[in-house]
Amino acid sequence: MVKSLVLALAVLLGAVAAPASAQATAYAAGQGALNRIEVGIDVRASVRDRCGFATDGAPAGSTDQVDFDRLGIRKDFAIRLNCTGASRIAVSSLNGGLAPTQTVAGYATSAPYSVELKMIADNGSAASATCDAAKLKVSSECVFSGSAGTAKGLLLNAASTKANGSYLRVSAPAYTGSQPLLAGSYSDTLVITVSIAP
Repeated sequence: MVKSLVLALAVLLGAVAAPASAQATAYAAGQGALNRIEVGIDVRASVRDRCGFATDGAPAGSTDQVDFDRLGIRKDFAIRLNCTGASRIAVSSLNGGLAPTQTVAGYATSAPYSVELKMIADNGSAASATCDAAKLKVSSECVFSGSAGTAKGLLLNAASTKANGSYLRVSAPAYTGSQPLLAGSYSDTLVITVSIAP
């Protein structure tokens, strides 16, 4: 008897808690009074984060400094991202320094220089670091060396979709190495990559 009383109360409470809903029948035009029912349907969608260089936002170009051994080098390359969330930026160097077109015993095989990344987000937050080009040839030597990935590269922890003043800077003071530099042209190639950072 007690068991069936408890069961009856549970069914009664369930019936009280359920909201009442009226049923309606829609008829075709001319077949009844009610011919339209309005039904609300929630539609939800989302947009995944995107991240890359903005149109014309990838750093590009070159610098050509005559007598860099005496004058040094300093050149900024503007960067503009199109990242709706956090991102990572990385740089790799082909030669790990300014390499001559030919090498001769007794002369330096490369001239050192440094690379600075300064990334600025839409909210004003920034991330920056500087590395020697030699460390950009090996992917684990510097905080932003190698190719960018979800957990690799300099972390900019906010969206960046505008021209915020971000840049890549190459610089070197006048050469002071122990071995002399051979007369001629020196070069290096930098590759910069960007990735979303979830």
